[in-house]
Amino acid sequence: MTEHEPTRRSADPRTVAIAGLMTVAWYAVPDVVRPRWARVLAKTAVGTAGVVLTLTSTAEGIEARDGVRALRDAARAAGPDHTEPAGAPADRPADAVGEDNAYVPDHDEATPVPPAVVAGGAVAGLALATTLVVAGEKWVYRRGERLRARGVRLPHTRVGLVLGALAVALAAAEPHLWNAEDR
Repeated sequence: MTEHEPTRRSADPRTVAIAGLMTVAWYAVPDVVRPRWARVLAKTAVGTAGVVLTLTSTAEGIEARDGVRALRDAARAAGPDHTEPAGAPADRPADAVGEDNAYVPDHDEATPVPPAVVAGGAVAGLALATTLVVAGEKWVYRRGERLRARGVRLPHTRVGLVLGALAVALAAAEPHLWNAEDR
């Protein structure tokens, strides 16, 4: 944790409430909306509302907006003509310049990870996360449908209530987990 990051000692109650309510609403959609195309629209609305509420009314949302603004300002300050590699010293020696007048780092300096490796890792991580999320969503939906087949009223909402309670617990515990790492 850097010296500029604020340390949260307890969970923001708005974050906890949004996590729980949006989770219940997300999973309850099949009980309220039957056509698949309409469920897609309803879940899009629920997800969008969750993001908007989080960004506009929680401490984490405000921190995220401030972080994006800081990155935007740093990118603007660098300007489009800024070609200096990240981490290059401002007063480099003359022998550290290659034949194309580009900066050649000294062997003692840390070598950055090639952009292709970073992009490949990001794509692989995103693909894995997406696969796990889709598999989980399908499992939860099938569980609700099995409950519906047994005659349970509002089966998806019941599953959503359990997952919403889990989301509340995780959202409430998150700041405590980060604070434990600081010790």
